[in-house]
This record gives sequence, structure tokens and C-alpha cells, in this order.
Amino acid sequence: MFRSRYSQVRHPAGTHPSSAGLRALLASLLLLVVAGCTTVTVDHDRGASFDGQNTYAFMAHTDEQSYLSLDAGRIERSLARELDARGMRKVPIDDADILVRYDIVEEIRNQSSGFSYGLGFGRNNLGLGLATAPDSREVKEGKLVVEFVTPQERRAIWRGAGRRNLTESMSTERRENLIDSLITEMLSKYPPG
Repeated sequence: MFRSRYSQVRHPAGTHPSSAGLRALLASLLLLVVAGCTTVTVDHDRGASFDGQNTYAFMAHTDEQSYLSLDAGRIERSLARELDARGMRKVPIDDADILVRYDIVEEIRNQSSGFSYGLGFGRNNLGLGLATAPDSREVKEGKLVVEFVTPQERRAIWRGAGRRNLTESMSTERRENLIDSLITEMLSKYPPG
């Protein structure tokens, strides 16, 4: 029986030469998966000055609703916590350096699942194929949009938007955690760089 002289080498646990490469590969794949799940985007007006913004107020909603909904309350609490942590403070709307506007925009997307099967054959320059489509259904999601607006010109100078499966069927705790994480991620990019 042929044995390589290298086959007898023992490596302590976790120090095998190939284990470092495997760990690096797994870490890279995990990073790609996490980055692929992130759906927060921000935009800002390059000409706007973000200096001197020490106070904020929430803009009144323009719809017919005369009360603060459950999600609106969650959003305002999360925004206030993040802005207060940045040294800003909430004031009456007439005294604010920046106005905060938010909305949940309902979007519908198609989600497909399952497999698609196909077969085909061909000869020379002629062929024929047949395939089945995967199951598809419409999914309603909420996209959270936050804008910072100048009080004088009423012009948006910063915008964050995040979509991460905000659905009606979520539990209260999951809904609160989702809104908190979206706002935390959005405001991690404020003020722009």
C-alpha cells in the first residue's frame, strides 16, 4: 500500500492548512447573504448644509387621519430615540431646524417559489422546447420612507427608504423590532458623509 509521508502529519484542532481557507470562504458567503438582505437606501441633496441641525419636529400628516396610528407611534419613538442619541432635541414645529416626515408606502411584488421544469430536443438547426412556470403569488409589503425637510423652503434634503417584509400579519414585537432596525440602519448614514 502506498502512503505519503505527509499523511502522518497531525494538526491541532482548527489549525489544518485548509481550515483557514474554509473559514474565509464561509465568512465571505455570510457577508454576501447579509448584504443581499439589506434593502435600506439613502439619498441627499449635495448642495444642502447639514451643519447647525440641532432641533427637529415631526411634520403633520396630510391624510384625513386625525390620530396617530400604532405604526406611526412606533416610527416616531424610534426616530426620536435615534435623533436624540445624535444630540438633537425635539421642539415645537415653528422652532425646528429640520422637519421629519415619514410614511409607509404599500408595495406589491411578485414572489415565485418552487421549480420550473423543462425539456427540449433539437436536430440540426431546428429545436422544440417546453417548460413550466414556477408558482407565483403577489405579496404586499410596506416600505418605510423617512425624509428630512427644511422648514423655510419645505424642501427634502435627506431621504431614507427601507423595505424588509413589513406585513400586516407580523406580531407586535417583530413589527417594533423591524421598524427599529430599519430606522437605526437609515440614520447610521445621517448626516451624509
